[in-house]
Amino acid sequence: MLKLDRRMLLRAGSAAVGAAALAPTVPALAHAPQAGKRAQPSFYRFKLGTIEVTVVSDGTLAFPAETLWGDRAENARGLLTSTFQPPSPVGLQINTILVNTGDKLVLIDAGCGVDKFQKTTGGLLGNLAAAGYAPGDIDMILLTHAHFDHLWGISDHENASLLFPSAEFVASETEVAFWSAPEWANRLPPALKPEVTRANLKLASPRLRLIKAGAEVAPGVTTIDTAGHTPGHMSVHLSSGSEELLLTADVVVNSTISFLHPEWPFEFDMDIAQATRARVDFLDRAATDKTLVGSYHLPFPGFGHVVREGNGYRWLPADWQWTS
Repeated sequence: MLKLDRRMLLRAGSAAVGAAALAPTVPALAHAPQAGKRAQPSFYRFKLGTIEVTVVSDGTLAFPAETLWGDRAENARGLLTSTFQPPSPVGLQINTILVNTGDKLVLIDAGCGVDKFQKTTGGLLGNLAAAGYAPGDIDMILLTHAHFDHLWGISDHENASLLFPSAEFVASETEVAFWSAPEWANRLPPALKPEVTRANLKLASPRLRLIKAGAEVAPGVTTIDTAGHTPGHMSVHLSSGSEELLLTADVVVNSTISFLHPEWPFEFDMDIAQATRARVDFLDRAATDKTLVGSYHLPFPGFGHVVREGNGYRWLPADWQWTS
């Protein structure tokens, strides 16, 4: 059953903090002005068979370790330190995927939007432009689930108008039913702003197509049932000819912990047991089939492979390909 309890209240209360801690500091004795930004990932493109895949960054999020792993936070900090990652706050990338099938431009998730949750998000439209696309070019937005960092980017800052004028929206019927039901929405922590999610779903509703997980929504773009993180959470399988790509959505969120300890509860998972099964099944499939994986929250651009290691798995990032 869904776990909407003190755990959710605690994690929601701390969800909006931590991003400022990641900002670089300027040495007091610096003689030349510093640029400030370390880097700005924008897009990364490659071919998958005849499909063109472009990962487009919406920015980053940051959360205290307790917000992500609850009672396991101390263990998590130790593992992160041992792999030379900041132990807390923990950074999560937002890697949206744009798929050009030749007939359609399909955007998989839309990021968080500008200043809607943390100030380090909202880069999607600018980075789409850098990749050569305008919002009006997008034919379809496939929503893997309705969490803020996947849905809220479809609308403007006031959640009053859609930013993608021509796009059809596609989502799980189970997911939309959950977020639309007052008996559930009223039990969600206010810090998660369920009213913003409902407002965005209402905006999208005239162009919203509801599907069952497992449906093919465009040629070579097929959804996978990975419910548990949310009731209608879906991952995605892309295929073209003999080439394949598995897209995680939120099955994994960290390049160390999600793989070495897939059994550890992730605090944003609504059904811990179901989400754990989905995570293990996804990782086992990726490791068995040796399929390239694209991740929504791992370091940009987020592509790699999964191998088995001990009782868990290991993430092997793919090399950045500088030429097509």
